[in-house]
Amino acid sequence: MIIDAHVHLPIGKDCNILCRKREKLLQELARNHIDRCIVISDSCMESDIGNLNECVELFRECANVNVVGGISPYFEFQSQLKKIKDYLDKNLIVGIKLYTGHEAFYLSDERLKEVYELAQQYDVPVLFHSGWDNCQYSDANVVAAVARQYPNLKLVCCHCFFPRIDKCHLLVKYPNVYFDISSIADNMAILNDIEEKIKKLIEVVPERVLFGSDYSGCDQAEHIRFVKNLRLNKMVTEAIFEKNAKYVFRIKE
Repeated sequence: MIIDAHVHLPIGKDCNILCRKREKLLQELARNHIDRCIVISDSCMESDIGNLNECVELFRECANVNVVGGISPYFEFQSQLKKIKDYLDKNLIVGIKLYTGHEAFYLSDERLKEVYELAQQYDVPVLFHSGWDNCQYSDANVVAAVARQYPNLKLVCCHCFFPRIDKCHLLVKYPNVYFDISSIADNMAILNDIEEKIKKLIEVVPERVLFGSDYSGCDQAEHIRFVKNLRLNKMVTEAIFEKNAKYVFRIKE
């Protein structure tokens, strides 16, 4: 079984309406033999990848798709927080996403206290963007501070600080920090170096690394090949592709 723990709605000229986006995503899952995925909504109200309400309604009847709700202190924060709580009450979302770096706020921002407390209350993870430009907003030292302040909060480091994968090792001592490998397999120029660093991370914390692709921005099939090329043993491969995500997102078949 494969769970893609990090996807977004597809964009493009052939995906200009929500139902078409859903159809294309489900087709991509079938083409790559993905059994389940986690769709992450945007934090703003108007977005090509869908806002919180749109993603929840779009996949309400899809048994193999779960939704993570994006939120931002910049976009109707209190009303969005209320919606997230309502969806958590109804078991319609399985996590919360913060777009640190894409948006200019730190993971340690005091305004996020309500987000973290809500996530702990419902035992759902908080995912956050890391790496590339503006990486200071969720750099390893900032993540460490939040992990210490909220030891019962599951934090998922999306993209593993790409391309600085080595920064993940600064956080392995915090058992509540997890890592998803989304979007790290598309740059062929540095792929061998990335493979080596991810393999070292998996050797240290095999139970805390999740498979993700960042579709449709990145290639789902390439990310599957990436994991298979690591030549991990069967037990670890199953953990990366399936079991770790089931634990983090509390997914039950």
